[in-house]
Amino acid sequence: MNGLGPIWKANMPYKGAAPAISDLLGNQIQVMFTTVASCAALVEAGQLRAIAVTSAERSTAFPQLPTVSEAGVSGYAAESWYGLYAPANTPPEIIDRLNRSAAKAAQSEAFKKLSINEGLVMITAPPAELDRYFAGEETRWRKVILDAGIKAE
Repeated sequence: MNGLGPIWKANMPYKGAAPAISDLLGNQIQVMFTTVASCAALVEAGQLRAIAVTSAERSTAFPQLPTVSEAGVSGYAAESWYGLYAPANTPPEIIDRLNRSAAKAAQSEAFKKLSINEGLVMITAPPAELDRYFAGEETRWRKVILDAGIKAE
């Protein structure tokens, strides 16, 4: 997972990667952060130049690209991630079954190929581990938001 928004133009966030990429291609902006999935085809076609990935590890989709940390911003790592969630009152046996099914699906060759093409790294873990990861991310980004004085609009 290699990218982090929001994407900024004159201190205003875009409403998605597509309008920002359009402005990047039209020279309205000079640089942006986005996901590998949203720009891979344009990079491969030579229409965009990828500079680095924001993840701690190099991307499987673009292994030749350095990480931001490798490129000189020591310790930098910001990753997009996805989690599988269910309503809070879902019975534990259903949660366990969903977790096992998702882990099994992630091991399929079709899913592995899709993950590599999209620049994703699939990690399967018990629900408690996802809870801990989410809590850590929430703490980390809350500090960034407060330190930067970012306000919801």
